[in-house]
Amino acid sequence: MDEIQVRELLGSLEAEMPAFLSDTTIRRFLRARNWSTEQATKSLKETVKWRRQYRPESICWDDIADKEYEGRRAYIADYLDAKGRSILITKLTIKGRVSGKEQIKHFVYLLESLAMNSADEQEEHVTWLIDLRGWSISSTPLSTSRESMHIVQNYYPGIIAVAILSNTPRIFESFWKTAFGGRNSITIDIDNYAERMRRSDLARGVLIIQTDINLISRHH
Repeated sequence: MDEIQVRELLGSLEAEMPAFLSDTTIRRFLRARNWSTEQATKSLKETVKWRRQYRPESICWDDIADKEYEGRRAYIADYLDAKGRSILITKLTIKGRVSGKEQIKHFVYLLESLAMNSADEQEEHVTWLIDLRGWSISSTPLSTSRESMHIVQNYYPGIIAVAILSNTPRIFESFWKTAFGGRNSITIDIDNYAERMRRSDLARGVLIIQTDINLISRHH
């Protein structure tokens, strides 16, 4: 089995991050790397190195800077597309009020929630809808966009099934009618969304992690 070969190549890393290096994650990386055990292992090792430093599993909703505003710029919809996929919505025309670093942190938080709360998914399970209506070159810094794509491609491969660019109201409305059951607007109730994301944090154990970190901090 390819998964067994990858585990053998990972060696002691498996014990370091057992929750992340699950069968589902390994299969996801294998699928994204055309079932090459060498390429999948290389990508997993690079991702483990990144996760050691970034610690995406410890980020929760209440860590997000200016979350009530940022939660309107990028969020996970509370409905699925026509194929039953989760929907990640980013509105690049809403200018960020926090630093690029904080915007990336929020984006990583969303990707981590999608990846770790969908452990039983056997294939790409996210539709990424990018709303470009009114977009200009100053809307989103190129460096932030480039880093976001790097993170998706290298550290969360095999999650995004399709990315859809929406740039005119007419095209957008037509797309909603065929793919999203007739919804013709992108709106979000930020209070309900906040509660939904906190429940998501609890489901993937991040609140427990945060509690442990706080307890350790008090003793130092």
